[in-house]
Amino acid sequence: MTNLNLAARIGLVLIACGAGAAAHAQSSTIADWNFGSLNVPLGSKNTYGPDNTPAATNGVAAANSATTASSVGMANSYAEASPYTSGSAYTYDDITDDTNSTIGNGDTWRIRGSSTQSTQTGANGWSINAPEYAQGAQFTTTTAGYSNIVLSFNWAATAQGIANLQVQYNTNVNNASGWTNVGPLETATVGNSSVGGSFQTDTINFGSLGITSVNNDPTLGIRLVAAYNPTLGNTYASASSVIAGAPADYNNSSGNWRFADVKFDGTVAPVPLPASAWLLLSALGGGFAVARRRRGGYPGGDTTLA
Repeated sequence: MTNLNLAARIGLVLIACGAGAAAHAQSSTIADWNFGSLNVPLGSKNTYGPDNTPAATNGVAAANSATTASSVGMANSYAEASPYTSGSAYTYDDITDDTNSTIGNGDTWRIRGSSTQSTQTGANGWSINAPEYAQGAQFTTTTAGYSNIVLSFNWAATAQGIANLQVQYNTNVNNASGWTNVGPLETATVGNSSVGGSFQTDTINFGSLGITSVNNDPTLGIRLVAAYNPTLGNTYASASSVIAGAPADYNNSSGNWRFADVKFDGTVAPVPLPASAWLLLSALGGGFAVARRRRGGYPGGDTTLA
């Protein structure tokens, strides 16, 4: 085998390797909060709060400082008319075992507030006077090195919890005005009742929606926040009433949301061949073509040099 033939074969191998890298981009879990590996005894309905910032349980960015979870707007001072409770001075989210959740070992993250700092008592934090999109949960992570981002989450409301949820995203969580609605208005199932079944799974595929700004983003944020019911206008509806087909006002006497799983997935960006490799391939290709013409040209072609 001549040196030229060997070089040409090496070039073909490099081309094949480059094409293979582009064709075999892999999907990975970036961050996942399943709340199922936390220290909550199985079968217990007791709460183990507060757990206001649960850590991601797995994923390639689970331990990254950019990966966080927290509730939004549970500590507030919204004034409510009697007989409803007043706002909650403190956030008091907790992990509880939920018999209707089949995710993980059945543990769920419950979003609530409290009128006292040490225990869940008094108000539950949700308010009929809270502005739209002001209450719910926030999850952040880094998608550096990933594209085709997919968000999925499993959630339910209690019967008197707020029925509707809006997903928002922010490519820079430090920008308070950067939150943008994405996807449809979601309607909860009722997790603690036979009405509406158990936890549902909702998915936002940013790639399918053509939203590329969330790719390779070191400060991506997602919010899952309470939204007004479109039938009622500027008012929240209770989950059970919407499921029953007759939306009625959320009465703020009870109710909360629970999440069983929240996950970011993405596709690992393929590693391109370095510029030096492409220069080598170009040189090999040019040299191979010249040599073939000098030795008689390609089979069936013109053997005369111009």
